Amino acid sequence: MLPNPDGTVNAKFQQFDRDDTMKRKASGAPQAQIIIAVAAALAAGAAIAMPAAAQSPPAIRLSDANRVPACATPARLMAFLRDRNPRLDSRYNDIAKWYKTHGETWRVRWDYAFFQMIIETNGLLFKTAGGRGDVSPKQNNFAGIGTTGGGVPGDGYADMSTGVLAQIQHLVAYSGERLDKPVAPRTQLKQDDIIAISSRLRRTVTFGDLAGRWAVDRRYGRSIEWVADRFRRTQCNGRNPGADEPETPAVVAAALPRSEPARAAPASPTLVQPPVQISARQRVSLASAGLRPSIVSDAEPVRATEATPIETACRVQSASYVGKSGNHKTLLIRAVVDAEVHFTALQVLDGFEGSMGDTFIRTRAPGGNRVATYDSAGEALARAYELCPSAK
Repeated sequence: MLPNPDGTVNAKFQQFDRDDTMKRKASGAPQAQIIIAVAAALAAGAAIAMPAAAQSPPAIRLSDANRVPACATPARLMAFLRDRNPRLDSRYNDIAKWYKTHGETWRVRWDYAFFQMIIETNGLLFKTAGGRGDVSPKQNNFAGIGTTGGGVPGDGYADMSTGVLAQIQHLVAYSGERLDKPVAPRTQLKQDDIIAISSRLRRTVTFGDLAGRWAVDRRYGRSIEWVADRFRRTQCNGRNPGADEPETPAVVAAALPRSEPARAAPASPTLVQPPVQISARQRVSLASAGLRPSIVSDAEPVRATEATPIETACRVQSASYVGKSGNHKTLLIRAVVDAEVHFTALQVLDGFEGSMGDTFIRTRAPGGNRVATYDSAGEALARAYELCPSAK
C-alpha cells in the first residue's frame, strides 16, 4: 500500500477521478488496487515511511529552474523499473527513451511522467495480486487515461510511442496549455475543462496538483514523489541534483520552444521522405565537399563483402523518418532488391537507431542489415558511394 506522508499506510484508498470529476463507484476498482500494489512492490511488502523532509513535487513543465536532473537518464530509469519488475516485457525496452523524446518536445518533466507511469501500471505489470486492472497491456495506455471505473478500459493507442505521447500531452493540458490535435480522445474531449480548473490556481501547476484530479486520492502527487525519491536513493546516490545540473548540455529549457510545437516527435516511425535515388548532381556535391565517412558506431559486424566495393549492380538512395529539427543520426542500410544491391542513408532520431532501423528493414528492405551509424547523411552517403562506385 502507498505510504502516507507521516509513514502510516492506508487500508483503503479512494478511487480515481478522471479529469472531469466523473466519480468511480465504491471501493475495489482494479486500477485503484494497482496504485496500492505498486508501492507495496516498491517497498517489498514493508510499510516504509516517507522521508521526513520529502520535497514537493515539481512543476509539470520544464523551465530554467525545473530541469530533468543529470542522473535521470533513460538507462537509469529502465534499471530502476527492472529492479521492480524483473520480468519486464522486452517490447518496453525503449519506453524511457520515448518519455525523454516526447517530454523534451512538449517541455514536460518526463522523468516524473515516467514515475507516474510506474504507479499507474504497477511497473508495467498491469495487474495486482487480485487480478488485472481495467487497462490491458495491448492498449498502450500508461496513465489510465479515460478509465472512469466500473471496468471502463479507457483509451487505446496503436503503439507504445503514441501511448507515451498521450500521457505527455494530457500533462500539458493539466499544466494549462491547450493542444491543437492531441492524440488521446479523452484529452480532446476534456482539455477545456481541465485547463479551466488549472487556471484557477493562478500559479505554475505541479505534479502535486494532480491529486484529487487525475486521481481522487489526495496523496497522489506525494505518491509520485515517493517513487521519485526511491529512484534518487538508488540511482542518484540519494542526491537531488539542482537546476545547475541539466540532463545534457544541449537540452536546456532556454533552448526549448515556448509554445506548442508545430510537430511533435513521431508517434510511430513514419517515413517523412521515402527512399529516393541520389542524383548525379548530389553526388558531385558530396565529392566537392570532400566528405569522408566518420563512423559513430557499428550497428552490427560489417561483413567482408560489405566493406569493399561491389561489382554487381547497385544503387545509392536516401530516406528519412525525421524532419529538419531535433538530433539525428544516419544509418547506412544494405539490402538486395531484385538482384540489385541498395544502399540507403536513413535519417533517424538520435537514440532510436535500433527501433527505427529495424522498422525500415522490416517494411522497406526485407533481409537487409545496418552497415554502420554516422553523424550526418553526407558521411553515410560518402561511404555508400565507396561501396557502390558504379552508382549513377
